Amino acid sequence: MKRLRLLLCDDDSQMLSFLQSVLELEYTVIGTAEDGQALIAAAQALRPDLVLTDIQMPKMDGIEAVHELRRMLPDCHVIFHTSREEPEVMAAAFSAGAAGYLIKGSLASLLSGIRTALQHVQNHDEEFAVGRSAHPLL
Repeated sequence: MKRLRLLLCDDDSQMLSFLQSVLELEYTVIGTAEDGQALIAAAQALRPDLVLTDIQMPKMDGIEAVHELRRMLPDCHVIFHTSREEPEVMAAAFSAGAAGYLIKGSLASLLSGIRTALQHVQNHDEEFAVGRSAHPLL
């Protein structure tokens, strides 16, 4: 099976470096960005299979960026990883075109959630969300 080509976006440079170092062991990380505007530019240039992005970022938040990204690259899947747990934020993320939504917790649970999310995307499953309780929210 072809390795998924991932684009990572988070305004926390340490989180971004950590995610890249771990995920590139199993996937092809083709780029990183630290804000929504940079995410759009990188996605347009690199054409990833999947974007893993935070929501709260400078210049343009992740939800706004994903609205734009999904217009440009409708076949690109998006998974949000964020500390935002409010139902209205989750609804906005899925409305923007997200395939998945992960709540940031411990690094181990985040990585487990990312792997689960990537499996869902590879299997073309319906939208899903993984929180601290690990129960689907949709």
